[in-house]
Amino acid sequence: MLEKKELQLIGQAVVVSSVMVGLLNGVYLSGIFPQDGMVSRLLILLGGNFIKGGYIQWLTYLAFFWSISEIKALKAQIKAEKSYFKANLLPTDEKHLLMSDDVVQIGQKVKDFEKKYTKTLLTQLIKNSCAKFRSTKNVSEVLEVINIITDLHRDNSETEQSNIRYLLWAIPSLGFIGTVLGISSALMLANSKDMQLITSTLGVAFDTTLVALILSIILMWLFHDLQKATDQFHMKTKEYVIENLVNKIEM
Repeated sequence: MLEKKELQLIGQAVVVSSVMVGLLNGVYLSGIFPQDGMVSRLLILLGGNFIKGGYIQWLTYLAFFWSISEIKALKAQIKAEKSYFKANLLPTDEKHLLMSDDVVQIGQKVKDFEKKYTKTLLTQLIKNSCAKFRSTKNVSEVLEVINIITDLHRDNSETEQSNIRYLLWAIPSLGFIGTVLGISSALMLANSKDMQLITSTLGVAFDTTLVALILSIILMWLFHDLQKATDQFHMKTKEYVIENLVNKIEM
């Protein structure tokens, strides 16, 4: 079942795609441009004739803007978590060494921080690292905990991106569905021998696939950029904890 946050993102996508297709249809049906002109053809390509295939473009835009909203939300989440590097939860002075009591104090400081603000990957790494060192006094086991928690957080990030991956598959599929429907309509008109009508119907049929493929290319680049930002965030957080906590522990 969709969560409230996801429903909000879908609602935003519905509004944006509806407004976009509504404006295209309004301009196309207004008669400002000749029906056989290039501008009208471009409007039809983009979904300007809702009844004759434009509804497929509307569904494609809906999936596209939904994906964009998901990507923006996840990037905003990464940006928010990265801001906690400035909270000075760990000493960044290269000459600063940490004794056992210092590690315990840092762990308690982070617990208080989470109660006051929120849990992040950074706070979880620090808190669990301090707890592991307090119980085992073994740095290698602390590093193992850091790796495990980072991997779990990375897996959770991939789960949060599942909607985007599904929509990346759905967008070209919607385009192909529009093409199949258009070809089916053209075949039904074959007996009419109206070549102009058949040709225009086929043109509309392939418009849906063209729009879907273009949007898929754009979305794929944005999705890969999100994955890159996510991987860099995990690596940076892991390195930050190792450099400013693990490497400074004085045995």
